[in-house]
Amino acid sequence: MTIETVLLPVSDSDEDRLSRLVDAVLEIADPTGATVVVAHAIQDGDDDIVTTIPAISGGNYPQVLSRTEYDDLLDRYPDDEHSVDDVVAEHETVQAVTERLDDAGIAYEVRGAVGDPGEAILELAEDVDADRFVIGGSRRTPADKAVFGSLSQTLLLEAPCPVTFVHGD
Repeated sequence: MTIETVLLPVSDSDEDRLSRLVDAVLEIADPTGATVVVAHAIQDGDDDIVTTIPAISGGNYPQVLSRTEYDDLLDRYPDDEHSVDDVVAEHETVQAVTERLDDAGIAYEVRGAVGDPGEAILELAEDVDADRFVIGGSRRTPADKAVFGSLSQTLLLEAPCPVTFVHGD
């Protein structure tokens, strides 16, 4: 199987393992010449709340944005040419990844996905025809997974392609 597209979904919760995630991506993308799609999902809940670190905040903590506030972030761009991908490209974690990919000379694109993070990332994987996922996660007890769910577990079980999993500390 030829690997042409590697999907790397990241969020602020990947901060402690970001270097290892990028190392894993480089091990796959460099020898195969694959393009890396750096993705960030923005929650679009039923209660019209978006939980993320907005690109403009510069903070290291999650913030809660209403749909109106999120739309205002998009409206800060001077024209209609900008999209959720442009906002995601300003996210600190995404920028840290793209800087490393630039330094390594790896082709990449940045994509944003809005909706339930699991569903949005899986849909994005189909859209970009991903050949490999690289995801991070931390160790959680079975009770934690049962009560709170696990995005990593969802992606591992439902991914349309092989997955490389990078453990947290």
